[in-house]
Amino acid sequence: MTGDATSTPRKTYINSAAHPRGGGSTPRVHARASVGVRETDDGGSSLRKAAVLLVSLEQPLASQLLAQLDREAVEAVTLEIARLDRITPDEQQAVLEEFYALGVRRLRFVFEDIARIDDHAVREAYHNEDAATWVLALAGAARAVRTRVLNALPAEVAESLRQSLARLGPFRLDDAETAQAEIAERLRRLHDQGRVNLPEPSGQEEILV
Repeated sequence: MTGDATSTPRKTYINSAAHPRGGGSTPRVHARASVGVRETDDGGSSLRKAAVLLVSLEQPLASQLLAQLDREAVEAVTLEIARLDRITPDEQQAVLEEFYALGVRRLRFVFEDIARIDDHAVREAYHNEDAATWVLALAGAARAVRTRVLNALPAEVAESLRQSLARLGPFRLDDAETAQAEIAERLRRLHDQGRVNLPEPSGQEEILV
């Protein structure tokens, strides 16, 4: 977007000057995400923020965010997008900053990112009663991720998991991915509770400026 104001946007371009990180990466949504679209006492500002956010993000991410909403919410925010008249650079930047502050780390965290968290976080997420879930998740993970997890856990736990992996035999990839998603979501919840820190998002996606 260029200039001091924009007319109703139809393309999801981000001006790098308005990006909260000064032109970094646009987050990919891997977790369940939400956009606040309820009417409020402040004249529906939450709905406007959702609309501004969606037209400010690149199309793949905006589509993924919309996919998390129910039909009523999608209809409401779509109507609000159609009603947008002006979006100043300051407003766009404020909305994007709020989006990033509210959880870009959470939104982008996936099981493979476990290779970048500290030992404490891995141990917080592990419970003996769901060792089978960890075995499946690790069986479907890259070697580097598997090694990182096993090195972070207590020696006896790691050895038990290694033995279970050796005995596992054939498994369905879908089951491994489900197990990975379950563990990733557990780590997100621990992050929400302030018990672990998730890593900064990695990777770059092209931003049109």
